[in-house]
Amino acid sequence: MNTTEKFEYDIEFFNREKEKEEIMRILRAKPNFINFIYGPINSGKTTLITSLIDDLPKDKYAVFYINLRGKLIKEYGGFVRVLFKVKRKEISEKVIEKGEKLAKKALVLAGRYLSGIPIEKDMLDGFLETKSSEDVFEFLEEYFLKISEEKIPVLIIDELQVIGDLEINGKLIYKLFNFFIRLTKELHLCHVFALSSDSLFIERVYNEAMLEGRTNYILIDDFDEENAGKFLKKYKFKDINKAIKYFGGKPGDLRILLEEGKEINSVVQEKIAEKRRLISDMLDKLLYVKPKIEMEEGEEKIPVERDKVIEILKMFKDKEEIRDAGISRAEKIYLSGKNILFINPQKETIKIQSGIILTGIREILKEIDDNTLTIK
Repeated sequence: MNTTEKFEYDIEFFNREKEKEEIMRILRAKPNFINFIYGPINSGKTTLITSLIDDLPKDKYAVFYINLRGKLIKEYGGFVRVLFKVKRKEISEKVIEKGEKLAKKALVLAGRYLSGIPIEKDMLDGFLETKSSEDVFEFLEEYFLKISEEKIPVLIIDELQVIGDLEINGKLIYKLFNFFIRLTKELHLCHVFALSSDSLFIERVYNEAMLEGRTNYILIDDFDEENAGKFLKKYKFKDINKAIKYFGGKPGDLRILLEEGKEINSVVQEKIAEKRRLISDMLDKLLYVKPKIEMEEGEEKIPVERDKVIEILKMFKDKEEIRDAGISRAEKIYLSGKNILFINPQKETIKIQSGIILTGIREILKEIDDNTLTIK
């Protein structure tokens, strides 16, 4: 039974047939691309792919899921500890030989998916001692080669942007990309999926020359108005038009309406007040400080200008989505980092991360004095 069948509101799976079929098509084909799954925050990316993996034939696929969400990884050791998983003592004692037998053991243990690459403690200690990412990647290549004799390996790394700036004799992310290219484009050995809700990171990846012709991008977006309405109607929600007006089609926000059981006007007031406070505090702070943004690595940092931030926000006064071209870049990066803007590099567009944030922005814009750029 799929785990989502336990829950009343399996919102991530409502009318996701197109996205599900795209992922399944990839898994049925020979590994050939690094697959980046991206989308706005709380659009259901992780739940969608892990639940799809849950339904894969266990005798055909061996899935390894590495979740970097919430991890503070500042050095090599932190990365290695997240990548590998030392198995419980009673399991480790059964694994006598390393390499081939360890890989075979992983095939047996791979029920739904493995949250890390199973490894014995002495091997982990060896990787930590040598501090060589090349040793790690060489081991993993041989490891997946052995797995592939019986099953198709699938490697999923969630919130990959966490290690985007990690330095290990150069940027680790570039070494990791080269390793992914080796597994997919060169060896056709292992499916690789990288998930991220950080649209700045995805934009950077999208423009990375070394990945040209080696990547595939899958957008897991919020629902459009039609599908948001269908979902709410399915669960007999009242005031559908008001819900869509204020919350848009973000699955996480629609779930709040269903689960809290509050009258919609109460929820709307609470959430608008919350987002208004977020935007207002941000603009207030920019009156006194100017954060600096590094446009390109090694270049001089550019200060964020409050009036340019407001200028970008005003573009959404009557629009849901705007073109990326011509937008002040430092301010765009700043607002994206605040999870206010979502950048779609494939469409070259920008939108607000959620309908309720957009509502809060429009409320604030009504109160801004155009002459002084202060909130009345």
